This record gives sequence, C-alpha cells and structure tokens, in this order.
Amino acid sequence: MSFKDITLDHSRGLLSLDGTELPLRPKTLAVLAALVERQGEVVSQEELRRMVWGVSHGSHAGPKQCIRELRRLLSTSHEGADLIETVGRQGYRLARQIHLRNETSALPPEDRALCVGREQELEALNDKASAAWGGQRAVVLVSGEAGAGKTRLVETFIASLPQRTPLWTVRGQALAHPGAREPYGLLLDALSELGAGPEGDTLARLLPKVAPTWAALLPGSDAPRDTAPFSVDPDKPATMRREFTALMERLTRGRPGVLLLEDLHWADPSTLAWLVTWGLQRTPARLLVLGTYRDEEVDRTSEMSEALGQLSRQSDVLSVALGGLDAAAVAAYLAQRFPGHQFPPALAEAVFRRTEGHAILVDEAVDHWLMQGHVGYDGLRWQLKTTPEDLVLGLAPSIRTLIESDRVSRLSPEERALLETASVAGQTFSAPDLADDQHALEAAERQLENLARNRRFISHAGLDVRPDGSVATRYAFRHALHHAALYEGLPAANRQGTHRRIGLRLEAGHGPAVTEIAPTLADQFERGADWSRAAHYRTISGQQALERGAASDAEEQFHKALALHARSAETDSEAQRSELHALLGLAASLTSSQGFTGTALREIYDRAGLLATRVSDPAGTIPVLAGLWNDLVTRAELDRAKSVANGLVALADDAPAQLAMTAHNAIGQTHFFAGALHACPARISATLEIARRGGADGANILLVEDPEVVCHQYAACFCEMRGQETEAEYHIAAATTRAERLGQPFAQAQALWAGAVCARLRGDARLCLIRSEALIALCHRENVTFWEPSGQMLAGWAQAMQGEASGVSRIEAGMKAYAAIDMRLTKPFNLGLLAEVAARQGEAEKGLQAIRRAYACERMTGERWYSAELHRFHARLAEGCGRHDIARRALGRAIADAKLQGSFAFRDRAAKYLASLSAHS
Repeated sequence: MSFKDITLDHSRGLLSLDGTELPLRPKTLAVLAALVERQGEVVSQEELRRMVWGVSHGSHAGPKQCIRELRRLLSTSHEGADLIETVGRQGYRLARQIHLRNETSALPPEDRALCVGREQELEALNDKASAAWGGQRAVVLVSGEAGAGKTRLVETFIASLPQRTPLWTVRGQALAHPGAREPYGLLLDALSELGAGPEGDTLARLLPKVAPTWAALLPGSDAPRDTAPFSVDPDKPATMRREFTALMERLTRGRPGVLLLEDLHWADPSTLAWLVTWGLQRTPARLLVLGTYRDEEVDRTSEMSEALGQLSRQSDVLSVALGGLDAAAVAAYLAQRFPGHQFPPALAEAVFRRTEGHAILVDEAVDHWLMQGHVGYDGLRWQLKTTPEDLVLGLAPSIRTLIESDRVSRLSPEERALLETASVAGQTFSAPDLADDQHALEAAERQLENLARNRRFISHAGLDVRPDGSVATRYAFRHALHHAALYEGLPAANRQGTHRRIGLRLEAGHGPAVTEIAPTLADQFERGADWSRAAHYRTISGQQALERGAASDAEEQFHKALALHARSAETDSEAQRSELHALLGLAASLTSSQGFTGTALREIYDRAGLLATRVSDPAGTIPVLAGLWNDLVTRAELDRAKSVANGLVALADDAPAQLAMTAHNAIGQTHFFAGALHACPARISATLEIARRGGADGANILLVEDPEVVCHQYAACFCEMRGQETEAEYHIAAATTRAERLGQPFAQAQALWAGAVCARLRGDARLCLIRSEALIALCHRENVTFWEPSGQMLAGWAQAMQGEASGVSRIEAGMKAYAAIDMRLTKPFNLGLLAEVAARQGEAEKGLQAIRRAYACERMTGERWYSAELHRFHARLAEGCGRHDIARRALGRAIADAKLQGSFAFRDRAAKYLASLSAHS
C-alpha cells in the first residue's frame, strides 16, 4: 500500500493516512512534530529528547519508544514502515514530506501572542490613530513593568489597523547601556528602517531638502560630510529637532505613519528632547508616535522623568498604564489559546492568583503545560492530562525562575553557550558577532537558525549587512527577560572576556566604517574591561554627540571617557592624545551650555595644556590655548590674555584654516577690549580672507565658537565705534546669517549681542530693546544661559531711556547675574549703562558711584575700549551737579582717549558736547 496523502493535524493530535485518522499520544505527537519541523534533516535521539522532554526531564529511551510507536502505526505497508529512516548512528529522518494541517493552533507564544483584557486600551489607541489620520498630531505613551504586555499591545494595535488606509510603520528600539547612549539613536534606527521600506524613495528625495543634517548621519549615506579630524558640524540641537519634525510632517502628507519608540526608559536625552518638542507642536501632522517604557525605571532616569512631566501637560498626549490581567482576562486567554476547551472554571482563577495576572508569566505557564504534555487534544476538544491543582502548583512563582528552571534547562550545553554569548552581544545580534573563523561562524548560524525556526528564545530580525558587503542573518531575543536571564546566568569573568572578544570582532568587521558603531564598541570594551579602547570610542561618541547638537549627551560621553582613561594603564603618546581630545571635547560641551567661566573649565584646560605639550599635537594645542584665552579674557585679565593670544598667533601660519582664524580673532579681540583699535583691522581682514577662501566651511567642535561669527561680532562693534554704521550692520547681518545657517544657538546669541551693543553705542534705544529681548528669548529657548545677563542689562537700559521706571532694576538684576557667573569683561560698559540712566533720571550721586567703579575696573584690568564714553557720562553727571570745570576736564580726557584709540564716533560725540558746554558758559 502506498500512501498518497500523509497529513499531521497538530491541533487535534491526529495523523491522517489517505483520510484515515490515527490518534497520537502527546509525546509521540511531539516527536513526529519535531521531525516534521526538520523535514529532510537528520535529528538525533539527544535532540529529540531535549526538544520533547527537556534536558532534565523524561527517559533516555523516550525518543526510541515513540519512533517504534510511529512505525507500528505506519506498518500497514513496507513503504509506510520506511517513512522514518534510521541514519547510521546519527538519528532519524523523514523519507518523504508530511503535510501539516491547522498548524497555527499549536504555535508557540510569539506567533500565538494573544492580547486579552486590553479592549479599552486598544479602543483608546484607535481613537488616537483616527485623530492622527485626520491631521491632529498624537502621542501615546504605554507604561508597565517588564513583561506586562506593552509590546504586545502596540503590535496588536498596529496589526489591527485597516489595510485600506495606506500607511507606514517604523520602529526604534532603545537598549540598556552602562555608559552614555547614542544621541538620536532611536530616531536614526527608525529612519534606517524607513529608508529600507516602501517609503525609501520618498525619504531619499526629502532628506537632502528637509533634513540635510540627518542625511549625513545615516549609515551608508552619500551626503557630503567633513572627514578631517574633529572637523564636523557645530552644536545644533535646535536644527536637529526642527529638521526631524519637518521631515515627519512632510512624509505624512502623502500617507500617514506610525513611529514606535520602544523602551524609552533607556532612550538618550536627545531623542527624549525631540519627543517633547513634537508633543509641544500644534501644526497638523498625520503621524502617531507610540512610546513604551517601564515605569519602574523612570526614577532612575531624570531625563525620562522630566520628559514625562512636560508631555503629561499636553492635551494631545495619551498615557496608557498597563497593570496585570484580571481573572476574566486569563479566562479569555485560555479560551482563545485552547478553542472549545472544557477546563474546570476554577483553573483561570487559580492561574490568575498564581501569576498575579502577569501577561508574560501566563504565556510561559501555558507553554510549559504544552511542552510537558499536560494539555492535549483528543480529537474533539482540548483536555487536561493532569489535575488543575498540579498544573498550578507546578508553575514557577516568578518569570525569572520559570525561564531559568524550564526554558534554559531544556537547552543543550552547546545551545546554552551560544545563546549566552549572544546575550553579551545584545538584544539583537548575528553570527559574525559570536565566532571568529568561518567554520565556527557557519556552525553558529546553523544553531541559531534552528533555535529561531523552533521559536526557542530567539526570532529572525532581518539581515545584518556589514560595510564590506558581507551579509548575515540577524536575530533578536524574543523578550528582554529571556535576554536578561541568559546574560545574568553567565559567570562574571566569562561575561567580561566575551564582551571584549565581541568588541574586537565588531571592530575588525566594520573596518574604516568603525566610527559608525562607536557607542556600541565603547559599551562592549567598557564591559570587557578594555579601558583604553573603551575610552577611545567614548571620545568618538562624544564628538558625534556634539555633531548632532547633543551637548548634554556629549558631556556624559567625555566624562565617561576620562574616567576610563583614569582606569587605564596605558600611558603612551596615543593614550595621552586620546585623553587630550576627550578633555577638549568636554570643555567644548561645557562651554556651549555654561559659557567660558568656571573652575572646572580652568582645570580641564590646565590638564589639556600639559598633555598637548607632551604629545606635540598642533590640532590640540591651539584649542587648548584658545580655551585658556577665553577664560582669561572673560575674566578681563587682558595682559595674560594678550600673552596667550601672541602664542596662538605664533602657531597660526602652520595651522589649519579654522585654527588660524581663531588665533587672529584672539589677538584682535584682545587689542579691541584694551582700546588699541588701530591693531584690529589687520586681524579682521586676515580672518575674513581665510573665510572667503573657504576656511570657515564646516566647524571645529573643539573650538566651541565659530571663528567667522566671532570675527563679525567684534568687527561690528569696532565699525560702530569708528562711526561706520553701515559697515557695522553688514557685519551683524553676516554674523546672523552664518549663525542661523549653522543652527548654532551660541553663535546666534553672539550675533544678537553684537547687534544690541551696536544699537546702544549709536543711542538707538528702540532697536536695542528689540535685539536684546530677542537675545533673552533665544537664551531661554535654547538654554544658552551665558548671554542672558547681558541681554537683561541692555534691555533695562533701553527701557529706562524710553522712560520706563523698571529699566534700572533690570540693569541691576543683570549685573548681579553677571557677577554670579564670574564675568568681568565689559563690566565698565555695564556700569556705563547704569551711569547714563542715572544721569537721565537726575540721580547724580548714583551715577557718579557707577563711574568711579568703572574707572577702578579699568585700572585693574586694562579694559579701556569704552573709556571715552565713561568720561562723557562723567561730564554729564558733573554738569548736573554744577561742576562745569570737572565736566570740561572729563570731556577733554574723552576726546584724547578717543583720538588715541581711533574711536571717531566717541570723539565726535564728546567734542560736540564740549562745544555745547563752552557755549553755555
């Protein structure tokens, strides 16, 4: 007899031979299912025993007994008896194909994942989706403890979206890291996935126009980027967030989208900042942003806590908190998992009490029953093979215990070792991460493929395409708890060594493109106790963070790099150069948010200066000297600042373009604030000539300031003092245009400050108020606190000169805030604002007191660029007291100082006042 049709109905436990149905015992059914799953392959007795009974369960004779039973059922013909072959001493193999019927009813949890007891949550998600498709931007944050079913809820929701509405869905997954996280990591993952899908062409068309900064950051991008050391785009947090927001708005014009951000409790601050920015917007957008996070992790992440606080106040943001399943939901789960069952009604209640309604534990419990053969199908319905009491008592009291005692114990030693290594590689991984030679790699991938096909711990996660063009299958742990159980089960010393080996494999595999995975390598080498390599990649990660406008992320990375250097035993020149670059990066990130003052910055530059001398690194020496100069000039220590500036100029001829511009700016500004205006034009011309030759293209993150903006800034003030208002406005416009093009808030603040000062120097209170208020608003919006006190003082002067009584208190408050950050440069100018307002309001004594303080400051620091105007205010105050002789002497000094300095506007103003005073005498 020859069987034309052999079918296995797994859900009913029946083997069908040309329509004749033969019932199978649960274990025999499981053995045949294992052979069917591996059709065409040889399956050993040991594999069958492990797959069906588990390593610690069942008899060694079990597989052989089941094979004999199957052969007995098939023994109606010679061909049937040979359906299952014995292959030497290797194992068993099916000789022909057996078809599966109703196979989905017995699939493991991943494919059988049931979302029960979440009807209200799904309805709320659908309401938000409908609003989003109508153009109302929506954010939904789903929270709950590990294993509560957050991912299942959002995936069930996404799968339920109507197919008649064309839409796209992308996902970003945050991962746990011991150190700093990659800025915008989740959003970059989402863009990469979007580019590989149906929206790829649209994304490729929009990126260069709408989000050019992001185009340059995507791996494999053809967008131009500066590859010189440390020559990258400057700090641009506003630009990064604005571009991504605009990109999402444009992408969803054609078809709506869903952006899923998983495990936000591990997300980087920059991603969270964008999420807050998106939630605050009110313009239409057909994008639904879904975020998941573990609520028990929030207290440990201040950025997440702050982001949640801001988002919770927005009406378009919905928070969904998942608790445990109730008894009714557990009953619904059992009903869907085992259709038509007649289990005792008390079973669901007992499972609920034992698992406390924890979704993943309910899943694991049912899987456990099926694997052990405690539940089976008798041809009519699902039935229990043991008592409900035994079923419930056999459940582990916790997820971790269940995973370790049941799932992990069923692995062979080789499989467990491979998965433990994979857990060190991360939540997702591929075979090249786990093996060194080709033979081991192929063996590892075969094992991984078998595990994924049988849905044991891992699943397929696409392809891993390396920079050299090699391709491997990518896998992912099915749940973070599986990943954690394997990782934590690995002995500490083994885990540490494995991290280092994986880091070396990744480093070798990515070759010249290794910087694209710098945060991952830093993580692996740090956990592998390779402090030197970890510090190197932390520094690169910090530089990338500055490139992406993520100053706080950069600061965290550089701090981590320096701590790793302190632990490293490496002291050669390469290690010292790496530490130097980490120090300079930290100084740049601190300055971009805090300004040029602070004890920490001085200590950083002192150490960096020592290292720059040791390693003779010109690319590091100039940023060190520039940082020291900024510190000295900000404190108005102009003599010492001039000495450092001269050292910079001595290096300028052989320095790269931007470093040379910085050197010219340093000596030029030092001369300016000292009142030696005649020395400024040559330095301004030299700097702008380099810029005209393209020297200012890009930026150097280690310099903090953009040298072209700085040059236009003080050139505008210089021209204003010379009486060249048109030229001053040209420089203000040029500084503003470049700062806005760079998207650098610090540079924009510099340009606004220069504009407000020039308006003050020409006496235009209205324009000064407009520009100073714009400066204050920028400082608040972009957290550029360094420039706010100056903006407050200038705004106070403008208000007072227009008759507003509150102007004086605003000047005084600005001066107090100025002193609090240890700023001394321009203090005579600030006191001059107070003196001029006092003269206008007839408060001579208050004004004279301010003048005396300004004179004392000039004598102590040598800052004399504003001395002519101070003498003029002195004259006005003296005249108000009837002391015309003192007024004339003060005006004489004003004219003399202005002539000596070349400040023609101040000279003409003082001369006109003196003529008026003489005419009235």
